[in-house]
Amino acid sequence: MSSGSEKTLIVLGDIRTYLRITAANAVRSSAAQIIDIYEKAVVFSKLDGNTSQQKLQEITKIPQATISRWISDFTEAEIVAPPDEIYKNHRALFSLREIGIDSAALKRRSKTTEPVITSEAQ
Repeated sequence: MSSGSEKTLIVLGDIRTYLRITAANAVRSSAAQIIDIYEKAVVFSKLDGNTSQQKLQEITKIPQATISRWISDFTEAEIVAPPDEIYKNHRALFSLREIGIDSAALKRRSKTTEPVITSEAQ
């Protein structure tokens, strides 16, 4: 790779990092309002663009309808990208850490409504 190409890649990497930090800071407040319980944080952290809602239901034991509603809220808040030509399922645009969410500090859902998750991917 030529020196010019290498410098271009470095600059593009710096720009990408700056944009991610800026975007994460812009959505931090709204993300904290939406991801307000542990189980939402778990679902959010598993949105890799490849995992289907059905698979998320199997993994988390949270009803698919609830997952779908949460994903809709995440997408509206612009912290999740909808499916596209590269990713066939929804994809989190940030890690929980990038948007300032500590899942361990979040309350869990009531056990009387739906099962509780015991592990997290991030």
